[in-house]
Amino acid sequence: MAIATASVFSHTDALVKIWNFAAPTPKGTLAVQNGVVGVSLTNTTGITARKVTEIGPYEISEPTEAGVGNDKATSIGQYAAGVAIDGTFTFRDIVSTGTTPVPTSTPQGTPVFLTAGGALTLVSTSNTRVGVVNYSATYQKAAGKLPIAIGL
Repeated sequence: MAIATASVFSHTDALVKIWNFAAPTPKGTLAVQNGVVGVSLTNTTGITARKVTEIGPYEISEPTEAGVGNDKATSIGQYAAGVAIDGTFTFRDIVSTGTTPVPTSTPQGTPVFLTAGGALTLVSTSNTRVGVVNYSATYQKAAGKLPIAIGL
């Protein structure tokens, strides 16, 4: 699955859902459950890797831990986590066709899709719609990296 590298615009707290994942899942994972697209807000139990966060042109590496209380959410499932079903998140490795990186000229509002293999693409055929490109006024465009408004 695709992993968000940063939050561009906040999600709505009142819309956060608790989902159970089939396996340990890191913060920022794009997921689809029952036709709803969301981004995990915390790590589930079982995540021990480091997370890299983008802040402008810089990257910060931080240790990962399960979200507070996720290990106690046994009524939901072993790998429960809060999931944002709105907001704008930055994702890398988005392709326009085949394996060609997205050019920096991708327009605002362009639909983005998720393939069956978990990759993000601008190709709609047989893919699940994730949202649309949503640049902030000061967003630094780069090939293969786009801010996506989830659920639109």
